[in-house]
Amino acid sequence: MELIEIITIGLPFCAFKILSGLLWGQHWLTALGFIDLVINVLNLGFLIITRKRLMDACLLSLMVRKFKRPSPQRKTMWQDFGNSLDVFLSFTIVAIMIGGQFLQLLPAHHMNIWNLAVILNVFGAGYGRVMNSILKLRH
Repeated sequence: MELIEIITIGLPFCAFKILSGLLWGQHWLTALGFIDLVINVLNLGFLIITRKRLMDACLLSLMVRKFKRPSPQRKTMWQDFGNSLDVFLSFTIVAIMIGGQFLQLLPAHHMNIWNLAVILNVFGAGYGRVMNSILKLRH
């Protein structure tokens, strides 16, 4: 499940940040996307090799946990909060790109990456929903 999550959520969110950051000239957003890309590729590799993630899912999750320094019992809740901030940022980017009609400004090769990211992300949302339903049915 974690491999699917990286491929359908983590990597598409990186693409959204990088491509919109490049388009808008927002270097901080492009850098955030590249940092998250490194994190996701490392986590993907570690999951394949060791079946465990190396680190949190994204920079925002790492930062929230570092600044908050939660107890071990609350660590996953703060990681989830950081991940939620990343989801909110990524979905905001997608909304602005669509609502502001910025997609038409992307070069063709960027548009291909954007479309693949959207396809993977939509598939991941559906897959996650089905898997959660199956898990609930088992209990």
